[in-house]
Amino acid sequence: MTRKFLQLAMVTAGAALTMSSVSACSDDSTATAPITSNPVTTTSMYSTQASESGSVSQTPSTETSVSATGDATTPSTQPGGALPATAPDSRTSVPKSFPGPSTQPLSDKSRAYLAALKAQNVTFMGDTDNTVALTMAQYVCAERRKNTDPVTVKAFVTASVGPGTKTVAEANAKADKVIKAADDNYC
Repeated sequence: MTRKFLQLAMVTAGAALTMSSVSACSDDSTATAPITSNPVTTTSMYSTQASESGSVSQTPSTETSVSATGDATTPSTQPGGALPATAPDSRTSVPKSFPGPSTQPLSDKSRAYLAALKAQNVTFMGDTDNTVALTMAQYVCAERRKNTDPVTVKAFVTASVGPGTKTVAEANAKADKVIKAADDNYC
């Protein structure tokens, strides 16, 4: 008798637990919940001002333009009025440790590699300064020195040329050309 009572109590407790967990989630709405607890701030060209009658009117906000020399000019009351000058300060220089593009001249092997790619009509999507192409040559040569499996090298190079191709076969053919150009001209 005690055993049947314990079984019934376990089943009842399990059912109650299941029902409470399902019903606890039913009123959860993430559509209206804020993403963060930070308040949202918006900016408008118009500021709202309450009048004496209690109605709210919108008036254009006043903007102050700043010239390139840092002097304030006449405020603009027109929406979309004069914009501040955005030319860079000619006295500013790029820090020596800035991780931007290299301005070093290309080596002979880099020029030969890029010429081989151009002769075979091989381009990398978005590679306007040839950094991706040169990185692929460096990768191929480094992996050759480490005796990496050629299938792994081809997979990596195919992934880098793939976005500029329409088919897998075209990407594979382009990868073969990149690897051959690197082997022949860069390594």
